[in-house]
Order: sequence, then C-alpha cells, then structure tokens
Amino acid sequence: MLIDKNNLGFWRTITNIWGFLTLGLFVVDFFSFHSYSQSTSSCAVIYGFTLALFVGSKEFQRWKSQKGQYKSIHFGEIYPIIWTIAMISFVVISVIFKENYQIPGEFPTTYITILGIYIISQQSKAFYKQG
Repeated sequence: MLIDKNNLGFWRTITNIWGFLTLGLFVVDFFSFHSYSQSTSSCAVIYGFTLALFVGSKEFQRWKSQKGQYKSIHFGEIYPIIWTIAMISFVVISVIFKENYQIPGEFPTTYITILGIYIISQQSKAFYKQG
C-alpha cells in the first residue's frame, strides 16, 4: 500500500503545502494578469494528484479498520469552503472589472476536482457509517 495509517500525517502535510501554494499562486496569477499561469497550472496538477492520493488512502484506511476504530479529527470541509470563497471572489471581481481581470484557466478545473474528491470522500464516509 502506498500510504498507510502511520504516514497519513506526512501526506496530509504534503497535500496541505501543495494546496496552499496552488491557491496562493492562483490568487497571484489572477491579480498579476496571468503572469504565473504556467507555474500555477503545474502546481494545480500536482495538488490534484496529492489530494486524490491522500484522500483515497485515508478512505481506504477507514474501510480497512474495524468499525468505529477509525477516527478523523481533521476538518476536510475547510478546503472546499476556502476554494469556494476564492471562486466566488474571482467571479465577482472578473464581472465587475471584466476588462482587467479574468479567472485563471486552470482554476475552475482545480476547483471542480477539489469538490469532486470531497464529495466522494463524504459519500465513502456515509457508506462506511451505514454498513
């Protein structure tokens, strides 16, 4: 197994670093008229991969553990909330200042990826609790 329960914390940290770096680059790219779009695009791909790897492994550990034994103390819903706030902000600013600001091309794809992974994780958690 690529990620086991003993090193989930390490992969959580890696995912968090790439997440904040990627979001920060998207913000900088948005306000600098896409001066960093290539770096942002690369970071978005890496973040999507690390997020999928981490969440998939975390869910695998949940299902592998004995019922009630796996406890998650982290708040994964914070990330979709932060990215939603950024998406709404980008949309509002780009509508108001349409001549000056445009949403970075990779941002909607990254946002949808994050929401998709979050939804799948929530469904997995719900199925686990039912069974």
